[in-house]
Amino acid sequence: MKELFTYTDPKTGYEIRQYTKGPARNTKLYFTTENFSPDDQFFFFNRQMEDGRNALHKAHVETGEIYPVLSGDYAGFAMSRDHAYGVMTKGDRIYRYDCLTDEIVEIGGFPHQEKQVGPSGGRVTGHLTTTKNDLVVYSYQQRNCIFALVVLDPKTGKSEIVHQSDYHLGHTQACPGDDNTIFYIHETGGDALQRMWMFDLDRGACRPYFIEQDGDWITHEVWSVDGQYMIFMKYPHYIMIGTKDGHNFRPVTYTEDQFLHPGVSRDMKWFCADRCVFDNMPPVPYYSGIWLINGETGAQRELAQTGNPIDGGSHAHPSFNRKGDQILFSNPDLKTGVAQVAMIDLKQVERP
Repeated sequence: MKELFTYTDPKTGYEIRQYTKGPARNTKLYFTTENFSPDDQFFFFNRQMEDGRNALHKAHVETGEIYPVLSGDYAGFAMSRDHAYGVMTKGDRIYRYDCLTDEIVEIGGFPHQEKQVGPSGGRVTGHLTTTKNDLVVYSYQQRNCIFALVVLDPKTGKSEIVHQSDYHLGHTQACPGDDNTIFYIHETGGDALQRMWMFDLDRGACRPYFIEQDGDWITHEVWSVDGQYMIFMKYPHYIMIGTKDGHNFRPVTYTEDQFLHPGVSRDMKWFCADRCVFDNMPPVPYYSGIWLINGETGAQRELAQTGNPIDGGSHAHPSFNRKGDQILFSNPDLKTGVAQVAMIDLKQVERP
C-alpha cells in the first residue's frame, strides 16, 4: 500500500513528502522516542483505526510503501535509541519488536500486585522507554491509583517498582547514556510548581531538575541521544538546554510567538520545533509551522506551514532522522486539523 505524494509548501516553497492521506488521523511517534530504523530506511507511525485505537505501521522513506506492524491491541511503542528494536505493551505484558526481522517476543510483564487493594488493573502513563543496556523503564499507575516508576530487566522478565508518588508521573524517559538515570515529570495537564525530576536508580533518590521560579512554565522535554543533556520548552518563547546534572542551563533560541515541541539532531548541532504564529491580541494562531534552528547561533528558518491541530494527538511533534538530514512531522490538514505524516528533506534547505 502506498499513499505518498509530494507538494510545494505554500509558505516556504520547499518540497514536502506526505506519506499518508484520508479522513483518519495518522501520526508519527512522539518526539521523545526514536522514529526511524537504524538504517533510516523506514519510519514508524500510528494509524487510527475504525475502533479508535492506534495500529502501528511503518513506511519506506524512499518508496512510501506502508506496512502494518502491530495491531491496535498493542500500545506504548517506543524505539531504542541505539539498537534495532522497539518495546510495547499488550494487556499486562511487555514485548520486544525486532525491526530487522519483524519478530515479536514477550520479555516480561507489569509489576505483580496481588496484595494491592482498589480498582482492578494498572496502566502505563505514556510510552515505554529503554536504557543504554536495554532495561525497560516506564511510569505506571497502580491498581490502588498510586503512581510509580518501574524498571523491567528483560533478562529476568521481572518489573520492579523503584519509586512511588501521589503525583501523576508521566513523560518518563530513561537516560539513553546510562542505566541509572530516569527523567520524569509531575503531570498537571498544564503548568506545574515543579515539573521536571531526575531519579537515581542506584541511590533510590529523586531530585528536582530545573528549579522553577514563580511564573515559569516548563514543558515538552527530550534527552539528547548521548544522554548528556535535556532539551525543553520554557513556555512559550524559549527552547532551553541543560546538562544532565542540572547545574547549567541556557536558551537555544527565542521567538515572540510560541514554540511547542523541540527535537534535536544526534550531533547536537541542529534543533527543530513546531511553532504557532499569532495574528492579534488576544492571541489567535493563524497558522502553525515547522522550524529549523542552528544550535550554536539560535538562528531560525521556517521549513513548512501546517494547519492548526484539531487535538493534542495531531500536534506536529517534529524530530530528525538518525542521519540528521530529514525532519519527520505530523502534518495537520489546513482545513480539518487532522494530522497526516510528512517529511522534509533538508538537502534542499539553506541552513540558517
